[in-house]
Amino acid sequence: MFESDVYLQKNAVTCGLNVLGFMVFYLLYYGIESFKFKQKDFEELLEQAKSRNGKLNITGKLIYCEGTFIQVLEGKEQDVKNVYASILRDPRMVATKLVTEGNVKARHFEGWNMDFKEISLSTINDFENCTHPDVADYINSAPAIKLLKLLTK
Repeated sequence: MFESDVYLQKNAVTCGLNVLGFMVFYLLYYGIESFKFKQKDFEELLEQAKSRNGKLNITGKLIYCEGTFIQVLEGKEQDVKNVYASILRDPRMVATKLVTEGNVKARHFEGWNMDFKEISLSTINDFENCTHPDVADYINSAPAIKLLKLLTK
């Protein structure tokens, strides 16, 4: 093996590159806010996430819908799991649940250390072409692939 190959192997995942067959780890979860978020709360949360995720080369997207956060994180497995562990300890969140995790060949949110979008239940219902009475009903009935598709919309 050439010295350049060793360098690539050590740095490919750190840099978010898919070279020599490296995979990117992802984690999808949802959680409920522990209090009603105001604009200032969103700004603080996003500033914290963007700063931390930028340092760790974690990308992803966060959706907020009527008190529920749905988020996917991508990056080095240990870094993503450490961030998720900190989210589990965050007093702003309750009832956090891991939906799915795994490896993919490439990042889906390249360049977004934290994309954010607030959506309404009617947006979800339009996306699904049906009527869910509330966000909890949707999350509890939606397979992981539907939640991932919602995040990429």
